[in-house]
Amino acid sequence: MALFFWGCKKTMNIEEVAGIGERIKKSGIGLKDALAVVDMTLRDQITGPAVRSPYDAFMGLNKLIDRTVRGTKIERFKPQRGHPPFHRLEISSERGDVLGYLNMVYLKKLIPCYYLVYVEVLPPFRGRGLGNKVLQTFMTFVEGKKAVGLLDNIIPPEEPTYEIYTKLGWKSVKEYVGDGITNGDGNYMVFVPESIKAPDLSNELVKILFSLRRKRSVIDMHDNEDMVKRSIQEFRSVYEALASLFHTELVSGDSTPLMCFMFTRFTTKLIGFRRRIASLLGYTGGESLEQISLSEQITALPIQPYSPWKLEKDKDGMWGEETILHRFPRKLKEEPTLFVEALPLYRRPYLSGWMERKGNQHCRQLKIYDLLELGFDPTKLREFHNDGVNYVFERLSPRFLPHLERRKRCLMKIDQLTRGMRLHGTAIQTNPPLVIFRDRGNIYSLRRKVEGIHLQEAIDQLRISPYLIKMNGAVGIDRAMIKTVNHIREWLARKLGPGFWDEIEELSYFIPWNSERNMPKILMDASGVSLDTLWIA
Repeated sequence: MALFFWGCKKTMNIEEVAGIGERIKKSGIGLKDALAVVDMTLRDQITGPAVRSPYDAFMGLNKLIDRTVRGTKIERFKPQRGHPPFHRLEISSERGDVLGYLNMVYLKKLIPCYYLVYVEVLPPFRGRGLGNKVLQTFMTFVEGKKAVGLLDNIIPPEEPTYEIYTKLGWKSVKEYVGDGITNGDGNYMVFVPESIKAPDLSNELVKILFSLRRKRSVIDMHDNEDMVKRSIQEFRSVYEALASLFHTELVSGDSTPLMCFMFTRFTTKLIGFRRRIASLLGYTGGESLEQISLSEQITALPIQPYSPWKLEKDKDGMWGEETILHRFPRKLKEEPTLFVEALPLYRRPYLSGWMERKGNQHCRQLKIYDLLELGFDPTKLREFHNDGVNYVFERLSPRFLPHLERRKRCLMKIDQLTRGMRLHGTAIQTNPPLVIFRDRGNIYSLRRKVEGIHLQEAIDQLRISPYLIKMNGAVGIDRAMIKTVNHIREWLARKLGPGFWDEIEELSYFIPWNSERNMPKILMDASGVSLDTLWIA
């Protein structure tokens, strides 16, 4: 099997990573931009028992955060003509950086009402009381306006922060209008100030809820547009900050592993955001990502998609089936990152055509402009053949390790439920992680390679590949796939119950597929299209 490395081969230690703090200090970039750079590119790698906060590793940024929080103020801004119809409370620092905000919409009925659309505090400043501070400001505001406060509490009841509103005096709207009127749509909570004097409050709240239901999609659309605009501004700020931090290298033309890693992480976050906004309600592209223009010098940098430095030894390790681990090569167990990152790429349909056009030699030295052209990071999935079995390695962020463990438990439950069964004519097979490696700040999950591709990738191929479009249009293969998966997802939700709903939402479904011909492997008869097998991972 041919092995080849990607990116820079030099190994760094954690002290070199922490040295970025000195660059931050010398560059003169503000605290908000410094924290945004750390969050977007390095936060996952700065962990360990000796680190109280990931920001402590960067020249005392944690102390600056505390000092900044103490000096914050909250200001109110009214809707501007031509902008989303949000009244806004902004949490800003002494130097004017916006650290958080609250969007609200005025709903005028017989009783005035302000609907709290969204509250956001930047990640580094969370857990320091700013969320409570802006909520209390909102409550003081509606009390002064003699208006009702309304919100949809999207925090799951089992989360510790679920009571954040009840502790401040909010009540479930059901206490005023009963269970039936909300029709199970949202978990609305209401704050009724003492200044409100309404003998028929219940009926007025019912009218407000019906009015909100009609307007909710429009409000969400404006909120999405607002979010996209803010996110684009953040990406631009982080890009400019990175260019400032590595100004010397960019001028000299010398690329370092840390520099390549940070720009690669920035790029993968950017293209991930580009994929997500395409499906947002009401998003039309008015705030175009073309506003973020990467220089040719930066797009020509070699990618460094994985963390190449050593972290604390007690954080490294491997977990999984002993019989499989025993048969692994010694080099894989000693240096998981270097071994896995040298394996061939998983030739999924998204990648195969591009590689054929570019040639395999080109793929040995991917650049940032390749990631932008592909629209994803192809190095996250690697093929591994060992002891007669084909596997796929997936590289994950360390913060996903708890999710991975919960998903594995969920898949074990599904396997017990579905073993030997056919649901809607389809045999269900699970494909849980067999082995998990943690090394150099990277997580690698090993699964068996199946003769199928991800549902979304299958749908995309049916809708964009010229020779599949006609076939799909004639018999509706994509609709049949979606219908089957939806039926199975609903069945699992009923069988597993509320305790597994989050895990069920995160499951991935793999459709039978002939990768050599890039064709779906389906069954067709008089009743229509069906799948013989479906893999759940």
